[in-house]
Amino acid sequence: MRFFRPLILLVLTLTTLSALAFDRPFPGNVRRASLVITDYPQVQIDGKASRLTNGARIWSTDNLTVIPNALGSSAHIVNYTTDIEGAIDRVWLLSPAEAAVRLPAKPTLSSQNQ
Repeated sequence: MRFFRPLILLVLTLTTLSALAFDRPFPGNVRRASLVITDYPQVQIDGKASRLTNGARIWSTDNLTVIPNALGSSAHIVNYTTDIEGAIDRVWLLSPAEAAVRLPAKPTLSSQNQ
């Protein structure tokens, strides 16, 4: 019985560590920019005024949801999506490693017709 406890603990530890090392899946229509919360729900995306939707969700680098006011007024490199009206509805704060990875190029109409 004493042999099984350390073995179970080892298995649980290894499965937990593998769960922490995951790549966050971003949707295909994601964009990258610098985000600053100016006066909630007003934000600046790459220096241009925009706004968050009423139900906007923001995820930290740990993939936990964040309250917009907790971000302060500093700039954050983010991936984001917009709704049909152009307001920002989902935001992912990026770690330096994630920010270093380039987004895949979006196909243009001319390349789709060839």
